[in-house]
Amino acid sequence: MKLYKAKDSWIVTTEEHSLWFNRRSLSVYTKPEPISKEILLDSSAWDASFVSDIHGYIGQIQIVKDGFHWLIFIKNQEMVCVIQNGHEIYRVTDILVQPFDNIDEESIGRANVTTNNKYESKCIEELHLWYQETQCFYYSRTYDLTNTIQRALDQDETIPLWKRADERFFWNRQMLNEFIEQADKKHFDTRWIQPIIMGYFNKCHFQVNHDTDAQLILISRRNRYRAGVRMHCRGIDEDGNVANYVETEQILRIGSNIMSFVMIRGSAPFYWSQPGIRYRPPPKIDRSKLNQHEERSLLDALQSRTITDHSC
Repeated sequence: MKLYKAKDSWIVTTEEHSLWFNRRSLSVYTKPEPISKEILLDSSAWDASFVSDIHGYIGQIQIVKDGFHWLIFIKNQEMVCVIQNGHEIYRVTDILVQPFDNIDEESIGRANVTTNNKYESKCIEELHLWYQETQCFYYSRTYDLTNTIQRALDQDETIPLWKRADERFFWNRQMLNEFIEQADKKHFDTRWIQPIIMGYFNKCHFQVNHDTDAQLILISRRNRYRAGVRMHCRGIDEDGNVANYVETEQILRIGSNIMSFVMIRGSAPFYWSQPGIRYRPPPKIDRSKLNQHEERSLLDALQSRTITDHSC
């Protein structure tokens, strides 16, 4: 996968298809063929030049209101493992961030552009460090990392991967909103929509009775709702989402048998806060907001996702 830049466009191409970002209108469209010199010469991107090899598109962000739009690509990745049926699991190790806007022209006359640029540059630098140092962003082009084995069994595998993804753990969904909004258009190629999870993935192999191979997989998925810093984001919200919710699944495969054990954790499900990061002063409970609606929403959601019984 290669990234090209023209005065009015960013272009991502594979050997099969291409993705185009119009830098003037900030629109996105796809083409069913890869780019070639002939295609470029016949388009507005006749001046395109190669920028970098990439591995995928994460999404688009706008750091400050009325500020620039930024495109985030997977620059480097590491294959973590290959699981049953040939599904390849990757970890994102570095990103490439590029301005969607035609900054040289669009920035002229924009108020506070210097201040915004400094703040945006700092945020982008921290974003790079986040992906490089945490090493906790994973994806697969063929395996749904957002769903447990149990939830996956209830889904139609002919449906595109991104449509089957659990929105709670589809970490970059908000950044792909423009793509998802265009997904129903006949000529938009949704293969560019790649779900990414934030969490952990690993596996190990061992033998049972010297002649039976077994595989143990551990997946942790962090909920994208109320996912702030642990010491600053706590309790429950009006929709029943608790802060720092993580789902951890242990998958054991022995021969043709598959067993899955799921654990969840999250902040205590009521309205509370605690200043600072020490145990003193004690947590403060907002009793004016105490009611059963949010707790009921949380429990109903948990029950609906775990009540089904499957034999694998």
